[in-house]
This record gives sequence, C-alpha cells and structure tokens, in this order.
Amino acid sequence: MSIDKQHWMDVLPADPYTVMAAGYLHNFHRQVLTMLYQPIIGSQALSLYMTLWSECEQTDLNPNTLTHHSLMLGMRSNLKSIYEQRLILEGIGLLKVFEGYEEGTKRLLYELHSPLDPHSFFEDPILNIFLFKTLGKTQYQRTKSFFSRQAFSKEGYRDISSSFDAVFQTISMDQMHESQQNNESKQNENQNTRILQDHHPLKVSVKMEQFDYDLFLDGLSDSFVPKRSFTQEVKETILKLAFLYGINPIQMKTIVMRALNDENKINIETLRIEARDWYQFQHHEALPTIVEKVQPIQHREMGKEQPTTQEEKLIQCFETISPRQYLKEISGGAEPSEADLKIIEEIMIDQKLLPGVANVLIDYVMIRLDKKLSRNYVIKIASHWARKGVTTVKQAMELARKEFEETRQGTTVAKAKSGNRRNKSIRTEIVPDWLQSNTTTEKAASAPQTNSAIDEERKRLEKELEMFKNKKKR
Repeated sequence: MSIDKQHWMDVLPADPYTVMAAGYLHNFHRQVLTMLYQPIIGSQALSLYMTLWSECEQTDLNPNTLTHHSLMLGMRSNLKSIYEQRLILEGIGLLKVFEGYEEGTKRLLYELHSPLDPHSFFEDPILNIFLFKTLGKTQYQRTKSFFSRQAFSKEGYRDISSSFDAVFQTISMDQMHESQQNNESKQNENQNTRILQDHHPLKVSVKMEQFDYDLFLDGLSDSFVPKRSFTQEVKETILKLAFLYGINPIQMKTIVMRALNDENKINIETLRIEARDWYQFQHHEALPTIVEKVQPIQHREMGKEQPTTQEEKLIQCFETISPRQYLKEISGGAEPSEADLKIIEEIMIDQKLLPGVANVLIDYVMIRLDKKLSRNYVIKIASHWARKGVTTVKQAMELARKEFEETRQGTTVAKAKSGNRRNKSIRTEIVPDWLQSNTTTEKAASAPQTNSAIDEERKRLEKELEMFKNKKKR
C-alpha cells in the first residue's frame, strides 16, 4: 500500500488529537535531541517533536484537544509530511500514539517520551553506529566529548553519608493512617489528575520478523548454553545486532558463543564487539551504512499484493532489496566499489531518497550510462526527485519514464536539424520495458519482434528477477 493511501486512512486534517508528556521534559533534553537525535531523524522530525513539546508547555502538561489542521498551519506543512515525520519519531522511541473513539469520532493521543540519556544513547548499538556514520569520526568524537565528564576515583574514600532514619524522626501509625486518608480523599476529588513522575525513556525496539529467533535457539540447544542466559536485555540486543549488521540465526550462534563468559552468561558489551568485528571482517573493516536498508513497509506498493505482471515483480524486487545488494546483483555478484556506495549513501542521506527509490535510480543511470554511476548525473536526478517528493518505487519509475521520453524527443529533434545526419550511424539505445512509455510499448507489441536489442534487454530483466527469486529462497 502506498503512503498516499496510508496516511489518509490513518489520519485526516479534522481528526482531533491530544498531546501529553509521559514524564519530565527539561532543557537538557533539548541538547540531547539536537546533538544526538537530529543527525539521525532529521530536522523535520525534530521540528514536529519540538512543536508537540511546545503544546505541552503551553497547557502545563494538562491535556488539550487540537486538530491536525491546526498542526499543519502551525508547522506550515502538509499532512503527509507530518505523518511521515510522526512515524520516524515512533520508530526512534520518542513518541507513542494511541487511537480511540468518542461518539463515533476518532481521536489520537500523542504521548511524548524523553530521549535517552547520553550514556544509554552511546551504549545503544543501533543509535551509536548510525550517529557515527552520519557525523563522521571527527564530529562524532567531538559530540561524545561534549557529553563526557572527568571521572573521579573513590579509591581511598569511605561512605559516611547519613541514613534517613538517622536524620528524620519517625511518625506514629495514627498520623500515617490520617495522611493516607487525606491522600485518598484528594484522589477521589479529581480522579482525572496524575502526579508527575520521571519516566524511563523508550528504547529503540526492533521486532525483526525476518530473524528466526526460534531457529537461533535450536542451533544453540546442542551447545549446552542454558536458556537462563537469554534475558530480555540479551534478546533485545541480539535482535538489534541482527538488524544492524544483517546477521542470520546461524551466524549469530557463533557470535553469541564467543560472548559467553566462564559462568555461561552472555556479556552484552562483548556481544556487541563480537558482532561488530564479524561485520568488519565480512566487509573489509567497513561499518554498516544506510545503503543496507530496504524500502520501509509503509512506502511499498507491493507490500501485501501478489505481483502478476513483470513490472509488478520488478517493483517488488526494488522494494525488498537494499541498494548495496542490488548493486551487487546487477554486477553478477561482485562487491560494489567504495566510490559507488558513497554515491548511493550520499543521495540517501543528503537527498533523503528511500532505498527502493534509490534502486530505481541505480537501474536508470546504469542503463543510460552503460553500467556506470556518474556522481554528478546521479546527484542531479536525485535532487530533482527529492524536490518532487518521490517516496515510492512506482513514482520513481514514472519520473524516470518521463525524463527518458523528454531526452529521447530532444535527441530526435537535434538529429532532424543536423545537416549531415545521413552521414552518421544511428545508434539504437537499449532500454528495459519499464522505462518505455505505454504508447511506446504498444507500438513495439504491434511491430515485428526482430530487434535483437529488445530480446537482449528482456533476457537481462528476466535474469534480474531470477536472481531476486533465488536470493529470497536462501
């Protein structure tokens, strides 16, 4: 289902919403959000969070019902963009959304959560790595130093702090009973109020439906690893590392075995180091990049539908494979060059193209430039698509078709004006079926199929689809 349908199904401008904070939000959180979260989520998602936070402050944390239309006016943004940024905040753990109905009217409750403290942020394997990849080594170290303080050793000191009972006088049971009765009567006066309390920030959650956790445990059953070693924290870390580094259950078994200590317990820090070392060994010392990601589910056209045509199968391929893997597939299994990966990473970070859209761009440029990725040409097209707000594979393919047709018509006009055109050989450009317009495709269908270039391109497309099917089976 495309995002155009999705956001209209989930929220409308007239839908009311209420904002509340799960706990304390204070000025230090602004620094954490700006310096640690913004490089990952982007300025627009941070702007939405700060807008909702401002609404909380204006009402002194007491719920106040507004409409999404007022939010659109306040942010000078459309509802689709606000919805997309909301999903980012949900995914990063800064927002929880609840849906309810009153008298047949849908209402949304936005619950703001405070960001992780700097220590927890830098300990998180996903957030830590993505911040490093976004900022680079120098800026990353500078940012980390900003949140670091000089450690003080307590060696040679003893704790002489007084306890509560040594300082304060105890109260009688009658006084305690009277205090409890007063509290209960106050609560009965207004049951809709709540006492503010510090709330534990939400951690980044990864469901990783692709990772077969049961298969992973079965693989460890013969290795005498006790099940009590797999605490909830260990399980969450394993799923995060599997998502971050693309580790399958069999590979994860070896990594976990190396993280076991003498007491058959899994050390979280050792587990992270072992997973990172495994990835760097597999990818020549490189750390995971954004080019490993695949098209988000909410932006897929073929998420639940079964493809029936060749074009739909190709759309599904673009949506379910990462740009790095797609580069590898169309290169016959050869690892992409560092230069090509940097180009793709640049358009995904700077132009914010989604993975599936990047795949269409890769295929289009590879066809036009005879299997080459020209940085200037790629950046030019990527910036155009970004300005157009392209988020789905189908939108990208339509724009590619339009640009191809305009380029071809311009070339035809230029040849017609050339006086010595008859003395030049006419080059037949090989293009895939999806890049041709419907009119061109219909004409080709009615003409005799004697063009070897078309047959060659059809074979190439079928080969790509076959490689994609084989990849899914593995």
